[in-house]
Amino acid sequence: MKKLLFLSTIILFVSCATSISTKLANKNYQKLNDENQILILEKNDVLPNNSEFIGDIKIGDSGFTTDCGYNKVVSDATNSARNAGANIVQITEVKKPSIMGSSCYRIRAKIYRNLNPESLSSILEKRNLKNKSRLPEDSDYALIHFYRPNFGAGALLGYKIKDKNDSIIGRLRNGEKFVYKTKTFGTQSFYGALETKEEVKINIEKGKEYFVRCSVNMGVVLGRPEINLIENHIGMKEYDEMK
Repeated sequence: MKKLLFLSTIILFVSCATSISTKLANKNYQKLNDENQILILEKNDVLPNNSEFIGDIKIGDSGFTTDCGYNKVVSDATNSARNAGANIVQITEVKKPSIMGSSCYRIRAKIYRNLNPESLSSILEKRNLKNKSRLPEDSDYALIHFYRPNFGAGALLGYKIKDKNDSIIGRLRNGEKFVYKTKTFGTQSFYGALETKEEVKINIEKGKEYFVRCSVNMGVVLGRPEINLIENHIGMKEYDEMK
């Protein structure tokens, strides 16, 4: 009986995970340590000169996957790149969840190795410019944009967004968004709750914007909320596309 229970637990754990496929062109590099930052590029971003192609990665839906939000699949791609000795992940395709299809994000990416400090600095500078806040420089407040794109599981389920004091700051259903203005700076926590409680922590700075993408993942009865802090240049586009 104990062996059966143990086996069932393993099957459940594996089935909930994403499907990860890695095709390497070069297997000579050892795994990078945690001190090496893994940088994420989008499809149209320019790859630094002298970046060595390491391989292709595909993160998909196993058919039973439940933990498969955008941040999770990017994290899986990041871990796969690190294991292969690569430090640059260029995402070439993103498939969003859909009501009639998979409830998961799915991505394809190419991974590269480039440990040149100047090349890495150039990537970070360009990313910082893309993520620059649109607020006036003399703003004495910060804005947090909460939004829930109109796709994925749990279309009929809404949930409240609360702060660390359990005060409701907004509510999100599919296709809804709201802006939270604050003059309280430093690390703040926000969360939503259905079957489980999901929390996001943001180190809020004066004059900055933040974007939090929300959704619902599959659950036993009601589903599980997912709340992720998204890079500004991605959040701005998704948020502004919503009516």
